[in-house]
Amino acid sequence: MKKLLKLGLAFLAAIVFGRATCGPTPGAQVTPVEKLKFTDHVRYHNMGIAWDGEYYYTVNGGSTDYSNLNKYDRFGKPDTEYDIGADCRAILYSPAKEQLYVKPYGLSLDQVDLDLGETSTGLEAIFSRDQSSVAMSPDGDKLYELQDGIVKVFSAEDGEVLRTFTLSSYDTNGEGGYACSIAASEKFLYVWAPRSETDILVYGVEGNYVTKFTLPHAGFGFSLSWANHMLWIAEDADGGEDGADGTWYGYEMRGLE
Repeated sequence: MKKLLKLGLAFLAAIVFGRATCGPTPGAQVTPVEKLKFTDHVRYHNMGIAWDGEYYYTVNGGSTDYSNLNKYDRFGKPDTEYDIGADCRAILYSPAKEQLYVKPYGLSLDQVDLDLGETSTGLEAIFSRDQSSVAMSPDGDKLYELQDGIVKVFSAEDGEVLRTFTLSSYDTNGEGGYACSIAASEKFLYVWAPRSETDILVYGVEGNYVTKFTLPHAGFGFSLSWANHMLWIAEDADGGEDGADGTWYGYEMRGLE
């Protein structure tokens, strides 16, 4: 009897240990809780947001002649507006290098010099798609690009492809950035669910499917971003040359650990 009891306890321990070490449980219930909302006046489109530990930075896209990089304090209060002459698809920040980057329309990753109001090539022609809105891991070590359900993971140091994987429970999305935008937190990757402006699919950073949830607001495809421990989307300004107000929403991801 004691031998059977020991075997039973060992089996139970193996199950508990396995669950503790295998990462997130698929189907986890996620609640997006709005923590910050602010208006972002841009020409054309609201494309991305980044956080450097003190300020938020947003970029627009749609024209190199009407380029916005806007700086906001931690409450979303406007600080400074820059013209960097770039048609952006994403903005990223590396805490390791204390450096802002943009991914413009094209295949490069560019460094931003706010003092000079310009960009310069950081990593040339490393990406696969001109339109892709890429992500950087919060520690600044890795870059992620999504194309047709395939994720490429790059070294942010030299652009070397570290691995490639195909997302499960996914098929190619529509236009407007929904098919080629990705956001990255420390443990998770976020992409738009096909044919939706509100549904988000969550994966582990190794590509394992975790869950799906719905945002309270519809978002512009390219705007999907991770900044200051929050997932962000924007209701697009679609402002043309004259400019208009878009709105950024930052969500805490409750239920993901």
